Amino acid sequence: MKLYQEYLNYLSDLIFPGICPVCEKAPYQDGLSYMCLECEDLLAWITKNGCKYCGIPMSGFDFNGLVCAGCREDPPRFKRGRCLFLLDQNGKKIIHEIKYHGVKDVLKDVPRWLNRNDSFREFLHDSILIPVPLHRKRLRKRGFNQSLWIANAFKKDLGDRVQVIEALTRTRNTETQTEFDRFERKKNVKNAFALKKKNGLNKQNKLILIDDVYTTGATLDECAKALTQEGFQNVNVATLGHG
Repeated sequence: MKLYQEYLNYLSDLIFPGICPVCEKAPYQDGLSYMCLECEDLLAWITKNGCKYCGIPMSGFDFNGLVCAGCREDPPRFKRGRCLFLLDQNGKKIIHEIKYHGVKDVLKDVPRWLNRNDSFREFLHDSILIPVPLHRKRLRKRGFNQSLWIANAFKKDLGDRVQVIEALTRTRNTETQTEFDRFERKKNVKNAFALKKKNGLNKQNKLILIDDVYTTGATLDECAKALTQEGFQNVNVATLGHG
């Protein structure tokens, strides 16, 4: 099986050549991992206690959940949140390769990323993963939704332990959040999401909103609002990067 996968990866890179997002050398140098294993070690993995809402690493005893200053000041509507790595220089390269270059193959490494933090995998167990939606105009322009890609990558690793349901819709084509501060981000996405009428959810489900990054949490919080206003109480979030 390993040799077969190595052969498929070789063919994939031959037909659709790419690069390791961190060092920009050829991918699959060991035949199996898209990103170099040495480069993977360079990522700022989140493995310790973190804020129960946004997941940023914190020191201290985790009794009922640590809360960072930002989340204390502006508590989100969701219950819990987790992130895999910090968005330092290398973390940003991973996100850019997926989000702006459309390199889906990077996400083949997700099982190994999850092995870096077993509690993250456990956090996803027995839940419904809801990708943050793009507006139809942006989806048509970009051609893919990276949040759906990430949710499906988690699903591939966890199998029947999770479901992926595109239960939300984006009602406004909002501006990109990149250059906005916290206040502007909240204003930009206010009331920009809604629950689909036919959504396949029930009120007892454990829901996890999936996005590529957690910055201020404004987008995820608005998505959570769209769910909690409809009576869903067990709403959580999970992202690849935090920064």
